[in-house]
Amino acid sequence: MTAVQGKAEKSHNETTGAALYDKFKVSAEMLSAEVHRAGNLEEARQLVTQLIKELGAKKVVYAPSELVDALDMKALGQAAGVVMTAENLRQNAADAELGISQLDYAIAEIGTLAGNANSIESRMVSILPPIHMAIVKTANILPNLLEAIATYNQKLGELPRYLTFVSGPSRTSDIERVLTIGVHGPGRLIIVFID
Repeated sequence: MTAVQGKAEKSHNETTGAALYDKFKVSAEMLSAEVHRAGNLEEARQLVTQLIKELGAKKVVYAPSELVDALDMKALGQAAGVVMTAENLRQNAADAELGISQLDYAIAEIGTLAGNANSIESRMVSILPPIHMAIVKTANILPNLLEAIATYNQKLGELPRYLTFVSGPSRTSDIERVLTIGVHGPGRLIIVFID
């Protein structure tokens, strides 16, 4: 591959990535999710710290993972002035104001996140607190659901036993079709993409 071809491919990938992000953002915001993007880990640390302060959370729980660990949650907790823990999540997640977890992929077409939820810790921090902050690699935005399933099959050889899809805050309706937000899960979803 020549240098010119390499630059053209990189430019195409960046354009495609930007288009997928924009499409995901529009789709997710139609489902009442809040979408943010950080250019690198340092920007992400600043953004997450700022969001935690704005939320006024006093207690934050998180599920350890590659991206979450790279953000250095203990340091973020100190900077934001909150109690931040990944320990004893069965008790701590129930009364935390915010739960932070990493999800594997974002599906641009439908504004939905997908994650391997075999870990009970990631399920607890994403379902029990009233606000869920999902951390996702920007490079992991896929065009559609079929691509997400194919990617799981390619990387893992099969679909995870417990695959979760997150599309905005928790919604439920009663028999009279009255929509209620946050009854069976978080009432607010904040998505932070990291380039």
